[in-house]
Amino acid sequence: MKKIILALFTILLISCNEVKWNKEAAKTWCMQDSKKYIDDGTATKEFTEKFCDCYAEKTATKYKTEKEADKDKYNQMLVGKDCVDELNIAK
Repeated sequence: MKKIILALFTILLISCNEVKWNKEAAKTWCMQDSKKYIDDGTATKEFTEKFCDCYAEKTATKYKTEKEADKDKYNQMLVGKDCVDELNIAK
């Protein structure tokens, strides 16, 4: 009985730690990852915010959790490239 309770408790903790993926979560994640580029002067804060808005919009419906999004680095790179291309065309 203790093993069953321990297993259920573990499953509950894991499911509670899953961060739901939505536009706000995606933008926050993007801004955190991009902070180093703002700090070293590689990108402006204005460009980074526009980029992260684009990224968040495109990935919000693609993934259900942060963990799922984190596993798909290749497609995230493609989304990022699309957003950079769109922002450079808009200039």
